[in-house]
Amino acid sequence: MAGSGFESTVRLAKSSPAMWTPIFKQNNKQVVKTLEEYISNLSKFKELLENEDYDAIYDEMQSVNKIKEILNGMNSKK
Repeated sequence: MAGSGFESTVRLAKSSPAMWTPIFKQNNKQVVKTLEEYISNLSKFKELLENEDYDAIYDEMQSVNKIKEILNGMNSKK
């Protein structure tokens, strides 16, 4: 039932805790900051869904999808 990207999405969950725990420990502050931002984004998205504000969802997705342009630009510089 899962799409083709599912395995990629759960790759971290399938990884060894022995490998990731020291990485999280060493990068604690950065991981916490990133999680806070991610949780904030998810909360905003949830609120937009609850309010059935599909125009705002569209606009938010358009804005976030600009990361593809940034990543493509980085890949072309290699």
